Amino acid sequence: MATTYTSPFTGTVVEPTDVSYYSLSFTTSTQLYWPAVVNPTQVPAARIMDCSTTVASLNIILPQGNQGSVGTDILIRNTGSVAFAVVNFGLTGTVIVNPGISIYFYLTNNSTEAGVWKNVTFGAGTSSADAAALAGNGLTTTLAGKLATTGNVITTNSTPTIADSSRAATYVWTGGAGTFTLPNVLSLSTGWYISFRNGGTGTLTIQTTNTALINGLGSIAINPGDSGFIFYQAATGNFYTVGWATPVNVSFSAATYDVDSIIPNSLSLVSYAPIIQTYVSLSGTRTQTLAVTLPAITQLYVLVNDTNATAYNITFQISGSTAPPLSLSNGQIVTILTDAGNIYILTQSTLSIFYAGDGTAATPTYSFLNDTHTGMYLQGTSKLGFSANSTLMLNIDNTNTSLPVISTPATFNAKLIPGGTF
Repeated sequence: MATTYTSPFTGTVVEPTDVSYYSLSFTTSTQLYWPAVVNPTQVPAARIMDCSTTVASLNIILPQGNQGSVGTDILIRNTGSVAFAVVNFGLTGTVIVNPGISIYFYLTNNSTEAGVWKNVTFGAGTSSADAAALAGNGLTTTLAGKLATTGNVITTNSTPTIADSSRAATYVWTGGAGTFTLPNVLSLSTGWYISFRNGGTGTLTIQTTNTALINGLGSIAINPGDSGFIFYQAATGNFYTVGWATPVNVSFSAATYDVDSIIPNSLSLVSYAPIIQTYVSLSGTRTQTLAVTLPAITQLYVLVNDTNATAYNITFQISGSTAPPLSLSNGQIVTILTDAGNIYILTQSTLSIFYAGDGTAATPTYSFLNDTHTGMYLQGTSKLGFSANSTLMLNIDNTNTSLPVISTPATFNAKLIPGGTF
C-alpha cells in the first residue's frame, strides 16, 4: 500500500485539517475540499460538521483522498429532518446519515483520488426529527425537539369505535343512556389505555368483548359526572379502571321547588336531580300541570306534592323514555326507583295515609313471608278481597251502598249454631 504525506502540487508535507467546525445547510449535493486548498467559494472539510438539508437524495462528497493524510478525520452529524448520503471522491462507498445521527469518517488509504474511508456511527443526538420519528398515539413533540405526552379528546353522543389506535384518547359522552364496547384484547398492544367521562344525561355502560373482564365484571355503569382511566393488562387479558370508583354510600340531597316560578310548564332535572324533591306553590298562580324530566339513570327518589292545588298535577318522566309519566296530585308523597327508561313506584301515600298496590288473589298486597299467596287485596273499586292459596275466599262488596254484600264461594261452618253449616 502506497502511503505518502507529501502534496503532489508542492512536494511538501500535507497540512492536517485546521478548520475545527463548520455548519453546512445545503440544498444540492455538495463537494468538500481540504482546508489547505479550499477557496472562499468552496466548503471545507472541517473536523466537526453539523449538516442539514430539506431535500431528499442529496450527497456530501468527501475531499480528494490523495490530497489528504491518512488518519485525517471528519465527524458529520445530521441536524436536519431529511437523510443524506456521504460518498467518496469517486462517488462510491455510500453511507446514509439519518436525522439525528453522527458518523465519524477517517482516511486509511490516500493512494487514489477516492481514497479509503472508514466510518464509525456515534449514535443519535437530540433533535426534533428524532422525537417526531418516535411520536405516536399518546406522544407528541415540543418546539425544543423533545417528546411529550398528549391526548386526543373525542366528544360524542353516538357509540364510537374503540380500537388499538384509540390509545391515549379521552372519550366524553354527551348523550343519554349509551354503551361503549372495548376492543378485543387480541388486537391490543401492551400498555394500551384510554380515559372516559360521562358528560351526558344517562348511564354510560362500558362493556368488554369475548371473555375479557373490566374490574372483574363483564361491564360497568358510569353515572353522569363520573370519569376515569381504563388500562389493559396484557398478562391477564383484562381491563382495570383507575380514578373511577363505584359509589359506596348514598348521599341524600334535597330541594324545594316553587311551581309558580317555573315558566312555562316544564322543569328539567337531567343535569341535577336531588333525591328528595318537594314542590310548593307560594303565589298560587299556576293553573297547568308541571312536567318534570328526570335523568336516565338508576336512582331512588322521594317526591312530594305540597302545592295545596287541585287544578293541576305534577308529572315525572325519564329523559328519552316513551313510557307514560308518573302523575302526582296534591298531597301525595311517592317513593320511586328509576332506571334508563322506567319509573317504579315503591310506596305512595297522601300525608299520613299509605297507598299500596292493588294486588290479586294469587299475589295479595298484604301477605306473609311464609305464604305469599294468602292475604288481602283490592278485588275492584269498593271491593275488598281475602284470598287463601291464591283463591278468593271472602269478598266484601260495597259498590251499592244501599245494598252492601259479603259473599264467599266456600262453605260457611258455624259450629256453635246447631246445624250451622251453610
